[in-house]
Amino acid sequence: MHAEPFAAAPAPLPPSLDYMLAVAGLPMCDMRPLSLGLHIPDFFAETDPDAALDTYLAYLKREATMHAVLFAGASSVKQLCFEGAGAACLPERAVDSLLGHLRRHFRFMGGDAGDYEAAVDASTMPPGRLKRLRERGFHRVRIHFDGDGMGPERLPVLVDGARAAGFRSVCVALAYGMPGQRLGRLRWMLETVIGAGPDRIALCHRAGLQSGDAIPGSVDQRMQQLCADRLDMASYTHTGAGRYARLPGDAAPGSARTCPELAGLRWRPATHLLGCGLGAVSAVGPVACRNVTAVVDYYTRLDRNELPVAELLPGERTVPYLM
Repeated sequence: MHAEPFAAAPAPLPPSLDYMLAVAGLPMCDMRPLSLGLHIPDFFAETDPDAALDTYLAYLKREATMHAVLFAGASSVKQLCFEGAGAACLPERAVDSLLGHLRRHFRFMGGDAGDYEAAVDASTMPPGRLKRLRERGFHRVRIHFDGDGMGPERLPVLVDGARAAGFRSVCVALAYGMPGQRLGRLRWMLETVIGAGPDRIALCHRAGLQSGDAIPGSVDQRMQQLCADRLDMASYTHTGAGRYARLPGDAAPGSARTCPELAGLRWRPATHLLGCGLGAVSAVGPVACRNVTAVVDYYTRLDRNELPVAELLPGERTVPYLM
Protein backbone atom coordinates (compact mmCIF):
# COMPACT_ATOMS: atom_id res chain seq x y z
CA MET A 1 0.00 0.00 0.00
CA HIS A 2 1.14 3.48 -0.74
CA ALA A 3 0.25 6.50 1.28
CA GLU A 4 -1.53 9.18 -0.68
CA PRO A 5 0.66 12.16 -1.34
CA PHE A 6 0.25 15.01 1.10
CA ALA A 7 -1.90 17.76 -0.36
CA ALA A 8 -0.78 21.15 0.87
CA ALA A 9 -3.51 23.58 1.79
CA PRO A 10 -3.85 26.45 -0.67
CA ALA A 11 -2.16 29.62 0.48
CA PRO A 12 -4.62 32.23 1.73
CA LEU A 13 -5.28 35.16 -0.56
CA PRO A 14 -3.71 38.46 0.46
CA PRO A 15 -6.26 40.84 2.04
CA SER A 16 -5.97 43.30 -0.84
CA LEU A 17 -6.95 40.61 -3.35
CA ASP A 18 -9.89 39.54 -1.17
CA TYR A 19 -11.07 43.13 -1.22
CA MET A 20 -10.68 43.44 -4.99
CA LEU A 21 -12.56 40.18 -5.57
CA ALA A 22 -15.38 41.41 -3.31
CA VAL A 23 -15.74 44.57 -5.39
CA ALA A 24 -15.58 42.63 -8.66
CA GLY A 25 -18.26 40.24 -7.41
CA LEU A 26 -20.78 42.88 -6.35
CA PRO A 27 -24.12 42.34 -8.13
CA MET A 28 -25.51 45.24 -10.09
CA CYS A 29 -28.41 45.41 -7.63
CA ASP A 30 -25.89 46.27 -4.89
CA MET A 31 -24.40 49.31 -6.59
CA ARG A 32 -25.06 51.52 -3.59
CA PRO A 33 -23.57 55.03 -3.39
CA LEU A 34 -20.09 55.46 -1.98
CA SER A 35 -18.78 57.08 1.19
CA LEU A 36 -15.20 58.30 0.90
CA GLY A 37 -13.20 58.63 4.12
CA LEU A 38 -9.80 60.26 3.56
CA HIS A 39 -7.46 59.81 6.54
CA ILE A 40 -4.90 62.61 6.95
CA PRO A 41 -2.28 62.00 9.68
CA ASP A 42 -0.32 64.66 11.53
CA PHE A 43 3.15 65.42 10.11
CA PHE A 44 4.08 68.21 12.55
CA ALA A 45 6.97 66.17 14.00
CA GLU A 46 8.65 65.80 10.60
CA THR A 47 11.71 67.86 9.69
CA ASP A 48 9.82 69.31 6.73
CA PRO A 49 6.08 68.92 7.50
CA ASP A 50 4.93 70.56 4.25
CA ALA A 51 7.01 68.23 2.07
CA ALA A 52 5.89 65.18 4.09
CA LEU A 53 2.25 66.19 3.68
CA ASP A 54 2.63 66.77 -0.06
CA THR A 55 4.21 63.32 -0.47
CA TYR A 56 1.45 61.66 1.53
CA LEU A 57 -1.32 63.41 -0.40
CA ALA A 58 0.24 62.28 -3.70
CA TYR A 59 0.05 58.66 -2.51
CA LEU A 60 -3.46 59.21 -1.14
CA LYS A 61 -4.58 60.29 -4.60
CA ARG A 62 -3.03 57.15 -6.08
CA GLU A 63 -4.98 54.96 -3.68
CA ALA A 64 -8.22 56.82 -4.41
CA THR A 65 -7.63 56.32 -8.14
CA MET A 66 -7.23 52.56 -7.61
CA HIS A 67 -10.57 52.45 -5.82
CA ALA A 68 -12.18 54.46 -8.62
CA VAL A 69 -10.87 52.00 -11.22
CA LEU A 70 -12.35 49.09 -9.27
CA PHE A 71 -15.79 50.67 -9.27
CA ALA A 72 -15.37 51.94 -12.85
CA GLY A 73 -17.96 54.70 -12.47
CA ALA A 74 -20.70 52.31 -11.38
CA SER A 75 -21.53 54.27 -8.21
CA SER A 76 -21.79 57.90 -7.20
CA VAL A 77 -20.20 59.46 -4.11
CA LYS A 78 -22.81 60.38 -1.52
CA GLN A 79 -20.53 61.16 1.42
CA LEU A 80 -17.04 62.62 1.78
CA CYS A 81 -15.20 63.12 5.06
CA PHE A 82 -11.66 64.18 5.94
CA GLU A 83 -10.46 62.30 9.03
CA GLY A 84 -7.32 62.09 11.15
CA ALA A 85 -5.24 64.43 13.30
CA GLY A 86 -4.06 66.47 10.32
CA ALA A 87 -7.41 66.89 8.54
CA ALA A 88 -8.26 70.20 10.21
CA CYS A 89 -4.91 71.74 9.24
CA LEU A 90 -5.04 71.00 5.51
CA PRO A 91 -4.16 74.14 3.53
CA GLU A 92 -6.76 75.30 1.04
CA ARG A 93 -4.52 74.45 -1.91
CA ALA A 94 -4.40 70.82 -0.71
CA VAL A 95 -8.17 70.68 -0.28
CA ASP A 96 -8.67 72.08 -3.79
CA SER A 97 -6.18 69.63 -5.27
CA LEU A 98 -7.80 66.63 -3.53
CA LEU A 99 -11.30 67.68 -4.54
CA GLY A 100 -10.24 68.21 -8.13
CA HIS A 101 -8.62 64.78 -8.26
CA LEU A 102 -11.61 63.03 -6.70
CA ARG A 103 -14.10 64.75 -9.00
CA ARG A 104 -12.09 63.63 -12.03
CA HIS A 105 -12.25 59.98 -10.96
CA PHE A 106 -15.61 59.69 -9.16
CA ARG A 107 -19.12 60.93 -9.83
CA PHE A 108 -20.32 63.18 -7.01
CA MET A 109 -23.99 63.66 -6.22
CA GLY A 110 -24.97 67.25 -6.84
CA GLY A 111 -27.15 69.66 -4.94
CA ASP A 112 -28.46 68.55 -1.55
CA ALA A 113 -28.20 64.85 -2.44
CA GLY A 114 -24.56 64.72 -1.34
CA ASP A 115 -23.25 64.88 2.20
CA TYR A 116 -19.71 66.28 2.27
CA GLU A 117 -17.88 67.32 5.45
CA ALA A 118 -14.83 69.58 5.76
CA ALA A 119 -12.60 69.88 8.83
CA VAL A 120 -11.06 73.13 10.14
CA ASP A 121 -8.91 74.19 13.09
CA ALA A 122 -10.65 76.70 15.36
CA SER A 123 -7.42 78.40 16.43
CA THR A 124 -5.76 78.86 13.02
CA MET A 125 -8.60 79.18 10.51
CA PRO A 126 -8.21 82.32 8.38
CA PRO A 127 -11.17 84.66 7.81
CA GLY A 128 -13.44 83.70 4.97
CA ARG A 129 -12.47 80.03 4.84
CA LEU A 130 -15.88 78.76 5.97
CA LYS A 131 -17.57 80.62 3.15
CA ARG A 132 -15.06 79.32 0.60
CA LEU A 133 -15.52 75.72 1.79
CA ARG A 134 -19.29 76.06 1.44
CA GLU A 135 -18.83 77.41 -2.09
CA ARG A 136 -16.75 74.32 -2.91
CA GLY A 137 -19.76 72.11 -2.17
CA PHE A 138 -19.25 71.07 1.46
CA HIS A 139 -22.50 70.69 3.41
CA ARG A 140 -21.08 69.90 6.85
CA VAL A 141 -18.18 71.29 8.84
CA ARG A 142 -16.21 69.85 11.76
CA ILE A 143 -14.42 72.46 13.89
CA HIS A 144 -11.47 71.08 15.89
CA PHE A 145 -11.14 72.73 19.29
CA ASP A 146 -8.37 72.10 21.83
CA GLY A 147 -8.76 75.32 23.83
CA ASP A 148 -5.37 76.76 22.86
CA GLY A 149 -4.68 80.03 21.10
CA MET A 150 -8.22 81.44 21.30
CA GLY A 151 -10.63 83.03 23.73
CA PRO A 152 -13.96 81.49 24.73
CA GLU A 153 -15.83 84.00 22.56
CA ARG A 154 -14.31 82.82 19.27
CA LEU A 155 -15.90 79.36 19.06
CA PRO A 156 -19.52 80.65 19.18
CA VAL A 157 -18.60 83.12 16.43
CA LEU A 158 -17.27 80.29 14.27
CA VAL A 159 -20.34 78.10 14.85
CA ASP A 160 -22.67 80.99 14.01
CA GLY A 161 -20.52 81.83 10.99
CA ALA A 162 -20.78 78.26 9.72
CA ARG A 163 -24.56 78.39 9.93
CA ALA A 164 -24.64 81.76 8.23
CA ALA A 165 -22.49 80.34 5.43
CA GLY A 166 -25.14 77.68 4.80
CA PHE A 167 -23.70 74.53 6.38
CA ARG A 168 -26.53 72.14 7.23
CA SER A 169 -24.68 70.64 10.21
CA VAL A 170 -21.93 71.98 12.48
CA CYS A 171 -19.79 69.64 14.60
CA VAL A 172 -17.19 70.61 17.20
CA ALA A 173 -14.44 68.03 17.77
CA LEU A 174 -13.28 68.50 21.36
CA ALA A 175 -9.75 67.24 22.08
CA TYR A 176 -9.05 65.73 25.49
CA GLY A 177 -6.31 63.64 27.11
CA MET A 178 -3.46 65.91 26.02
CA PRO A 179 -0.29 66.26 28.14
CA GLY A 180 -0.84 68.65 31.02
CA GLN A 181 -4.61 68.83 30.60
CA ARG A 182 -6.52 68.69 33.87
CA LEU A 183 -10.18 68.20 34.75
CA GLY A 184 -10.66 71.90 35.44
CA ARG A 185 -9.39 72.78 31.98
CA LEU A 186 -11.64 70.17 30.41
CA ARG A 187 -14.66 71.56 32.27
CA TRP A 188 -13.92 75.00 30.83
CA MET A 189 -13.61 73.52 27.32
CA LEU A 190 -16.90 71.65 27.70
CA GLU A 191 -18.73 74.79 28.80
CA THR A 192 -17.24 76.71 25.88
CA VAL A 193 -18.33 74.07 23.38
CA ILE A 194 -21.83 73.67 24.85
CA GLY A 195 -22.22 77.44 24.94
CA ALA A 196 -21.45 77.60 21.22
CA GLY A 197 -24.42 75.27 20.58
CA PRO A 198 -23.15 73.05 17.73
CA ASP A 199 -25.42 70.38 16.25
CA ARG A 200 -22.91 67.63 17.05
CA ILE A 201 -19.96 67.15 19.39
CA ALA A 202 -17.21 64.58 18.84
CA LEU A 203 -14.82 63.67 21.66
CA CYS A 204 -11.31 63.16 20.26
CA HIS A 205 -8.85 61.43 22.57
CA ARG A 206 -5.29 62.72 22.31
CA ALA A 207 -2.68 60.32 23.67
CA GLY A 208 -0.15 61.69 26.11
CA LEU A 209 -1.39 61.32 29.66
CA GLN A 210 0.56 58.70 31.60
CA SER A 211 -2.71 57.47 33.08
CA GLY A 212 -4.30 57.05 29.66
CA ASP A 213 -4.49 53.27 30.00
CA ALA A 214 -8.16 53.54 31.03
CA ILE A 215 -7.67 51.53 34.24
CA PRO A 216 -10.39 51.96 36.92
CA GLY A 217 -10.06 55.37 38.53
CA SER A 218 -7.69 56.73 35.88
CA VAL A 219 -7.73 60.33 34.77
CA ASP A 220 -8.66 59.20 31.29
CA GLN A 221 -11.82 57.47 32.52
CA ARG A 222 -12.73 60.41 34.72
CA MET A 223 -12.44 62.71 31.71
CA GLN A 224 -14.68 60.48 29.63
CA GLN A 225 -17.26 60.33 32.40
CA LEU A 226 -17.13 64.09 32.92
CA CYS A 227 -17.81 64.65 29.22
CA ALA A 228 -20.63 62.11 29.11
CA ASP A 229 -22.38 63.52 32.19
CA ARG A 230 -22.08 67.16 31.17
CA LEU A 231 -23.21 66.56 27.59
CA ASP A 232 -26.19 64.53 28.80
CA MET A 233 -27.18 67.42 31.09
CA ALA A 234 -26.97 69.73 28.06
CA SER A 235 -29.41 67.47 26.12
CA TYR A 236 -26.82 65.95 23.79
CA THR A 237 -27.54 62.30 23.00
CA HIS A 238 -24.72 59.77 22.73
CA THR A 239 -24.77 58.24 19.23
CA GLY A 240 -21.74 55.95 19.58
CA ALA A 241 -17.95 56.14 19.31
CA GLY A 242 -17.61 59.32 21.37
CA ARG A 243 -20.14 61.25 19.27
CA TYR A 244 -23.04 63.29 20.58
CA ALA A 245 -25.90 65.05 18.82
CA ARG A 246 -28.42 67.64 19.91
CA LEU A 247 -31.77 66.39 18.69
CA PRO A 248 -34.89 68.45 18.01
CA GLY A 249 -37.60 68.62 20.66
CA ASP A 250 -37.76 69.36 24.35
CA ALA A 251 -37.03 65.88 25.68
CA ALA A 252 -35.37 65.84 29.06
CA PRO A 253 -31.73 64.82 29.34
CA GLY A 254 -31.27 61.07 29.47
CA SER A 255 -34.67 60.22 27.99
CA ALA A 256 -35.16 58.24 24.80
CA ARG A 257 -35.04 60.52 21.76
CA THR A 258 -35.11 59.77 18.07
CA CYS A 259 -34.30 61.78 15.00
CA PRO A 260 -34.95 60.56 11.45
CA GLU A 261 -31.78 62.24 10.14
CA LEU A 262 -29.62 60.72 12.88
CA ALA A 263 -31.15 57.26 12.46
CA GLY A 264 -30.53 57.40 8.73
CA LEU A 265 -26.93 58.58 9.01
CA ARG A 266 -25.97 56.22 11.80
CA TRP A 267 -27.70 52.95 11.07
CA ARG A 268 -28.95 52.69 7.48
CA PRO A 269 -26.37 50.67 5.46
CA ALA A 270 -26.97 52.88 2.44
CA THR A 271 -23.42 53.17 1.14
CA HIS A 272 -20.23 51.27 0.49
CA LEU A 273 -17.48 52.77 2.64
CA LEU A 274 -14.14 53.40 0.91
CA GLY A 275 -11.38 54.37 3.31
CA CYS A 276 -8.18 55.85 1.90
CA GLY A 277 -5.02 56.53 3.90
CA LEU A 278 -3.20 55.17 6.92
CA GLY A 279 -5.36 52.87 9.04
CA ALA A 280 -8.47 53.69 7.03
CA VAL A 281 -11.35 51.21 7.09
CA SER A 282 -13.36 50.08 4.06
CA ALA A 283 -16.62 48.10 4.08
CA VAL A 284 -17.67 46.95 0.62
CA GLY A 285 -20.32 44.28 0.21
CA PRO A 286 -19.39 41.31 2.42
CA VAL A 287 -15.79 42.41 3.00
CA ALA A 288 -14.49 44.93 5.52
CA CYS A 289 -10.77 45.73 5.74
CA ARG A 290 -8.25 48.06 7.35
CA ASN A 291 -5.24 49.69 5.72
CA VAL A 292 -1.67 49.49 6.97
CA THR A 293 -0.75 51.97 9.70
CA ALA A 294 2.94 52.64 8.91
CA VAL A 295 3.79 55.29 6.34
CA VAL A 296 6.66 53.23 4.88
CA ASP A 297 4.37 50.23 4.35
CA TYR A 298 1.71 52.46 2.83
CA TYR A 299 4.12 53.93 0.28
CA THR A 300 5.71 50.54 -0.49
CA ARG A 301 2.36 48.87 -1.26
CA LEU A 302 1.26 51.66 -3.55
CA ASP A 303 4.64 51.73 -5.31
CA ARG A 304 3.97 48.05 -6.11
CA ASN A 305 0.53 49.04 -7.46
CA GLU A 306 -1.15 47.21 -4.59
CA LEU A 307 -3.95 48.47 -2.41
CA PRO A 308 -2.48 49.04 1.09
CA VAL A 309 -4.85 46.61 2.83
CA ALA A 310 -3.39 45.06 6.01
CA GLU A 311 -6.22 42.89 7.35
CA LEU A 312 -9.80 41.83 6.87
CA LEU A 313 -12.30 42.78 9.59
CA PRO A 314 -15.57 41.26 10.76
CA GLY A 315 -18.40 43.27 9.27
CA GLU A 316 -19.86 44.14 12.68
CA ARG A 317 -16.73 46.15 13.54
CA THR A 318 -17.54 48.78 10.94
CA VAL A 319 -20.36 51.30 10.51
CA PRO A 320 -21.35 51.36 6.83
CA TYR A 321 -22.55 54.97 6.92
CA LEU A 322 -19.59 57.28 7.33
CA MET A 323 -21.08 60.14 9.36
